[in-house]
Amino acid sequence: MDMSRRGFLGCAAGALTLAYLPSGSADAGGVLDLGARCGLRESIVGFRDALGARRGTLVVPGAIGIPPWAVRRIATALAGGATVILESGAGFASAREFHAHRAALDEYFQIRVEEPVPLWPARATPYVEFTWPSAAKIRDFSRAIPLALQPGEIIARAGDFPVALARRVGAGTLVFLGSPVGPALRAGDAQAHRWLAEVVG
Repeated sequence: MDMSRRGFLGCAAGALTLAYLPSGSADAGGVLDLGARCGLRESIVGFRDALGARRGTLVVPGAIGIPPWAVRRIATALAGGATVILESGAGFASAREFHAHRAALDEYFQIRVEEPVPLWPARATPYVEFTWPSAAKIRDFSRAIPLALQPGEIIARAGDFPVALARRVGAGTLVFLGSPVGPALRAGDAQAHRWLAEVVG
């Protein structure tokens, strides 16, 4: 990647002017498809079906690689006061891809993560328990990305592992998901749909 932390912050600061442009000029939100850098295509379908092009919310599903153009889009959305849901797909990445993903999260978003952990079959019923914006239990039979100790509110745990956080960034809110929600949305999971509706509402 060719965008530094300083570049990201500069982009975010410059994007504040977008909030004062006429309607339609600022980022309209919706689901950001990373193409080959998305590790969970079903997550894109799940979020698109559940969310559509909702103003004020940007979702980045199943991210493995986060290219500079996506970093700029996220910075613009946050500077404009949007809620950005950044869902990691790195539980399905190669070791090399995971280490690049981990470095990008730290450099651009100051999110620190640990090595992926399998949620199943270690537990018979592998639920991720959300506490924000309200309580929800969403099944995840894959691998989750635990969070290291860092600023922000832990909003979900898989057993003893914190796997999601929410943090104010500029005028917006960044929600990081280390356990994918998109596949549950696609499968019609009622609690996943309710959780997303409350986040974007």
